[in-house]
Amino acid sequence: MKYGLTLLALSTIIAGTAMAEPLLLKAENNNLSLSIYNQNLALVKDIRTADLKSGLNEVIFDGVAERIQSETAIIYGDGIKVNEQNYSYNLMSYDNILRQYIGQEVTAVRINPENGKNIIEQATLISINGSQPIIKTEHGIDAEYPGRIVFDKVPANLSNKPMLTAKLNAKNAGNKTLNLAYLTDGLSWKTDYVANVLSPTQLNLTGWVTIKNESGIDYENAKIQLIAGDVNVVRNSFKGRGMVMMAKAAVFEEAADNMAYGSVEPEAVNSYELYTLPTTSTIKNHQNKQIALIEKTDVVYKKEFNLYSPFYFGNYAADEFEKRHPVITYVIENKSESNLGISLPSGTIRFYQNDKNGNLQFIGSNNIGNTAKEDTLRLNLGDAFNISVSGKVTKIKEKEINRKPKKNLCHQVKQLKTFDVSITVNNAEDTDNTLVFTQNMPQGYQIVKENIKGTEKNATTREWQVPTKKNSKTDLTFSVDIPFELQVCD
Repeated sequence: MKYGLTLLALSTIIAGTAMAEPLLLKAENNNLSLSIYNQNLALVKDIRTADLKSGLNEVIFDGVAERIQSETAIIYGDGIKVNEQNYSYNLMSYDNILRQYIGQEVTAVRINPENGKNIIEQATLISINGSQPIIKTEHGIDAEYPGRIVFDKVPANLSNKPMLTAKLNAKNAGNKTLNLAYLTDGLSWKTDYVANVLSPTQLNLTGWVTIKNESGIDYENAKIQLIAGDVNVVRNSFKGRGMVMMAKAAVFEEAADNMAYGSVEPEAVNSYELYTLPTTSTIKNHQNKQIALIEKTDVVYKKEFNLYSPFYFGNYAADEFEKRHPVITYVIENKSESNLGISLPSGTIRFYQNDKNGNLQFIGSNNIGNTAKEDTLRLNLGDAFNISVSGKVTKIKEKEINRKPKKNLCHQVKQLKTFDVSITVNNAEDTDNTLVFTQNMPQGYQIVKENIKGTEKNATTREWQVPTKKNSKTDLTFSVDIPFELQVCD
């Protein structure tokens, strides 16, 4: 009698603590957020609700990314403690269903070659060879069955979408908010800019962000934030990923309120730039989506023509060059005074301009890196067709400064050479232009004279701004002293 009561009590305890059927949590509208980095990485933050009972519960997050970094997943909520979480890679496919049915009875269907009708028979699936089932029927074992296998149901542990399962303890029963956050590969973004040249000094600049989704699932009505900058991610450490995950979750919490204001002005977060897109968007798997990011009008720019001199003023230096075409350079100061002054994520800028008949023409492109406010963009678009530059060393004078005797009838001689240089710029365009002529110099050089005042960029570089009138030629001349040391033996 006592033993029977003990069993009854034990069975009552087990029944009272047994876990109910798992709760399947579907994605909820407007409760999904993405923080996408431009290095094939994204932070997914998903909020779902569940009616939990007090104590142990099992929940299934339906539809998480196939390329999830499962060790980074975090589930949290008020009064919730997570005991265990598992990511299911068993997606529904013919091969996966075959594996699940090994050792079980299935229906085998083949076609009668005489009348074309189906022959249906019961069989046991004993093994598979790749995707080829090996079955046992009343006739024996068939390793090359010519028909198809029909299953009576889908195995319970297979799904048409990836799932994250968690066992968690709820302090109190009731409708609870569960927060899921994880890192996933397969999401990335890049920026493309369109610069529409309006005049010799102004252009309109539009920036488009292209988001690429190869993560394995669709993201419906997601709030989207973009992080510009290279975030360090530890790819081979469980602890490292978890720490990165927690840091990024905090970033999401801090920036989430900006969504309501529809601003794409960047926000500095931990020395990165964060762009919050103003509206939610749906990004399908295997989709490239373009979203407007930046729109700036009447941006001030300066157009330059740059040429680096081939002269190097050595003992055996070349003394002449002809018809070198300078590089066309658009210079944009990233300042509010230039109607810009916004952090620009890296990308490609393509320039367009209308011809005299009003037809839009592509005039060149270049890449930029992440560009902070107050930085200067110098964008080379190609060589100028109608501007050419020729140069010549017209005269070289040598003067000995000092001579010191050395052993074996040799002397250490210091010389000073003066190079007279003439540069001619031929501007065959219908507009006045400026050529920036840059000359590398040996250490210790001294300018003796110059007809256009130059600027010393550093100890070994000098630059001249040469203004040129339309359809005319302009000369730049200068003389430079260069010190030399050599050993002379009698």
